[in-house]
Amino acid sequence: MKKTIIIVIGSLELGGTEKQILHKLKHLKNNFNFKLIIFQKRGFFYKDLKKLGVEIIDLTEDSFGKIFKYSLIFFKMLSTIKKIQPDIVNFYLPHSYLIGGFTSFFFKNISFIMSRRSMNFYQRKFKFISFIETKILHKKMKLIIVNSKSIENQLIKEEGVPAEKIKVINNFIEIPHLKKISKKNINILFVANLIPYKNHKLVIMASNLIKRNLNYKIHIIGEGDDKYSDELMSLIDKNKLNNKFTFHGKLADYSNIAQISDIGILSSNEEGLSNAIMEYMTLKLPIVATNVGGNRELVINNKNGYLVEKGDYKKFASYLQKLIISKPLRDRLGNKSYDIITKKFNVEKTIKKYKDLYCNL
Repeated sequence: MKKTIIIVIGSLELGGTEKQILHKLKHLKNNFNFKLIIFQKRGFFYKDLKKLGVEIIDLTEDSFGKIFKYSLIFFKMLSTIKKIQPDIVNFYLPHSYLIGGFTSFFFKNISFIMSRRSMNFYQRKFKFISFIETKILHKKMKLIIVNSKSIENQLIKEEGVPAEKIKVINNFIEIPHLKKISKKNINILFVANLIPYKNHKLVIMASNLIKRNLNYKIHIIGEGDDKYSDELMSLIDKNKLNNKFTFHGKLADYSNIAQISDIGILSSNEEGLSNAIMEYMTLKLPIVATNVGGNRELVINNKNGYLVEKGDYKKFASYLQKLIISKPLRDRLGNKSYDIITKKFNVEKTIKKYKDLYCNL
């Protein structure tokens, strides 16, 4: 008999975590009986998951007042878990963990687990979140799944989670079969939603230092905050870099841009294990990225790309210019990217880890 697993997440909007859930359920739906609880909005991947035959339970509430609204969601979630009586409940992202994690106090025969996919910097903004997670909820979890060693180390050192309670399972990543198309100009792929911690400003400042006669274009995939977007546009305009940047907005499929891409970049101030970098690697791209979170687990200096310290736009510019100028260097580092991703982070290994984990809980 298949185990029943409830996955709890706020919405199914277009994002790295939501995409990972889609991949996970696509590969494991025949082995387990998955049900999804959402409580914010349906989002971009809702239809894709429905097509997979996954039952989605929408607990969205339009009540006035946050306290009343989330209290109602909590009790509806409690009632849903009680009715289904699953074997496992798996929380994704802090929002669902903070609201749903307390349901673990009401069930003795259900395994509750949490998937942490980012560093814990959000806790520093709100101390009460740190207290709730570290002093209460972590202790009620059977297991905490992380997607990078950096997150594992942070949980052990800063949040007091025993090492044996943590399991590292890397992201799902599938190798696309795209035919690369060569263009006269160098195309740089930058997949990152327009939110401040992704630090697009670093890339703009770096671009301002690159020789103006070099023929390149930076393609930004993602959407986000209007105020932040306006700041980016203003900075680009101020530095007269309008011909160097193209904003494509939200794209689930950017294969047409991937086909012409020569370099992949990421300038975040924080990361877990970046889906964007992993996707660059499958495209045989050399990478320039900030040395934060799990990025150092994917990018090896002078092997498949370059790491720079957070905020160092001068070094970023130097490495990027180096790659723009030299095709042999791009080819050497890009081929190494592909070699690393196919050997270390293939789908089969990730599927096996999840199967073993869920079966043994």
